[in-house]
Amino acid sequence: MSELIQKPHKPKIKLQIGENYKFVNNVVKNYNLNTVCAEANCPNIYECWNRGTATVMILGDTCTRACGFCAVKTGKPSWDDPLEPYRTAMAVKKMDLNHVVITSVDRDDIKNDYGSSIWAKTIEEIHKNVPGCTVEVLTPDFQGHSASLEKVFRANPEIFSHNVECVERISKEVRTQSNWQRSLNVLRSSANYGLRTKTGIMVGLGETFDEVLKTMEETYYAGVSIFTIGQYLQPTGKHLKVQRYVSDTEFKNYKNFGLKIGFDVIESGPLVRSSYHADEQARIIRR
Repeated sequence: MSELIQKPHKPKIKLQIGENYKFVNNVVKNYNLNTVCAEANCPNIYECWNRGTATVMILGDTCTRACGFCAVKTGKPSWDDPLEPYRTAMAVKKMDLNHVVITSVDRDDIKNDYGSSIWAKTIEEIHKNVPGCTVEVLTPDFQGHSASLEKVFRANPEIFSHNVECVERISKEVRTQSNWQRSLNVLRSSANYGLRTKTGIMVGLGETFDEVLKTMEETYYAGVSIFTIGQYLQPTGKHLKVQRYVSDTEFKNYKNFGLKIGFDVIESGPLVRSSYHADEQARIIRR
């Protein structure tokens, strides 16, 4: 095991706070919003906020699941905020965004639609109030509930994203309350509906090189056109341990393979996360 856990390739995070960072931070606070950037301890928060972008996290800051990799707090949610979709749209307008990523905690406690109504309303409010902004959604699986998924689909986000998070073999360890095949079906449903579909995984959790290639193939044939691969970084001592740090060469090999089999966009690198450079991906898709 000691040979696997080597740190020469551990990515370095630059802590830079510029005027754009302060501006985004103020907008998030003034509109009383949560961001996955802060709640999940994203290593790219300084870079992204300095670029004037952020990933808004709706439906509160408390998740009903306890995934082994995620720093977002888990518990019984108390969120009750029907004006959140409008405030989100106003924050997007204030930041003058051309592209925004919306995500959320899992809300398995909302039994009628798992929060999908708020999802749809948020997309609609952004389209209505910021018509020049494209919307990318990074959603939970809604327990695979087709009616809930269709609510989000009908709101017509420009990009629909749902992460399988890791290769199938280790999925139960990484996401104890999720189901890998259910996630794949969510992606397939999005693609079949006609939406541009995206997913991503973390590496360094014990997967093999071939398992990553297989995951890329399976999601591609499910209809995914945008794929992201990033290094897993342990957020606290209570979370899953890093099994290895993946080399830059391996990340490049993943990218080359993904482009070869037909993905439109591949983001592959140590600090890549779901919404990393998402605005640039959207520009590529629009072109």
